[in-house]
Amino acid sequence: MKNVETTTINLTEQLSMNSLMAFVKKAKSFNSHVSLYRNGHSINAKNLTSVITFNLTVKENDSLLLIADGEDATEASTQLEELLQNEMDSAKEETLSLM
Repeated sequence: MKNVETTTINLTEQLSMNSLMAFVKKAKSFNSHVSLYRNGHSINAKNLTSVITFNLTVKENDSLLLIADGEDATEASTQLEELLQNEMDSAKEETLSLM
């Protein structure tokens, strides 16, 4: 059964290159088509070059829409949202520890 899941992600921290690579790797592990959408632009979240370029236009406190379309869309949406949240939390803790 085909399923579409959408999740809004509020960026509290800028994402690092390692975070982006982990996100793309995780996105590729799902059969669903995964895309990111912001301000009228949508990209394939399984393509590292697209994700890096997209990230250059994203600022702290922006909102992204994650769209997963396929059999494992619910799982993809949940796990990718958790991964990004964990990456942002880690970046925030690292920043605080440097102070």
